[in-house]
Amino acid sequence: MAFTTDLERWIGSDGWLDDLGDVVVTFTETTGLNGLRERRVMFRDGTDVDLVPVPVERTDEIVAADTTLPVLARGYRLLVDKDDRFADLAERVAGADPTAVHGAAPWPPATDHVLNEIGNYLYHCIWTAKKLRRGELAVAVSCQNGFQGHTLLRFIEWQAKARSDGSTNTFYGGRFLERWAVPDTVAALGPTQARYDADDLARSIVAGLALFGEIAREVAAATGAEYPEAAHEWTRATLAEILGD
Repeated sequence: MAFTTDLERWIGSDGWLDDLGDVVVTFTETTGLNGLRERRVMFRDGTDVDLVPVPVERTDEIVAADTTLPVLARGYRLLVDKDDRFADLAERVAGADPTAVHGAAPWPPATDHVLNEIGNYLYHCIWTAKKLRRGELAVAVSCQNGFQGHTLLRFIEWQAKARSDGSTNTFYGGRFLERWAVPDTVAALGPTQARYDADDLARSIVAGLALFGEIAREVAAATGAEYPEAAHEWTRATLAEILGD
């Protein structure tokens, strides 16, 4: 982040980037930091930079935000502080929880939430299979790899926390998953993702349900929820009918 009195200079134009290096691609997008925009840059040597310019009058608001301190708690470096605005930043960051980053799975989740997400996954197994059989391959692949993959990721996070009494730092959005997820789960992820191919998608839906069931049963047991075995079995059998397996 760069706190500035001239926001337009950093977001509204990109000529200043030439002073930093040989720019190949640059664009702006909205961040999760209270509606702020960031400029993203890719230089010819492969270096990439994300710059979030912040109006200087919003310094206290942004630094104190729940979406900021947990990120800084994972590591930061204060480069320039001309106005001594960040004298207490180290103290603030020291008191932040790096596992509380926006989007990271809280632990323990409410029982109702766990059961709702289980129902969500089972429902979309059938939904995806129907889309496949209707010839909507692109939509079905997107759901399996994207929507279903996101739900599965949440249970992978919960599984890791369940095995560590909540202490595992699961980052967010799947970042560094290979470092913190249960190794057997990581090894089983491949078959749950589909190519743009009807047969491969059908296989991945079945594989996804099997892996999800294993993880979700463990999470349910750890959170006091009763896994819906009847619904799972109905989903498995109905998939077999729809997919012809």
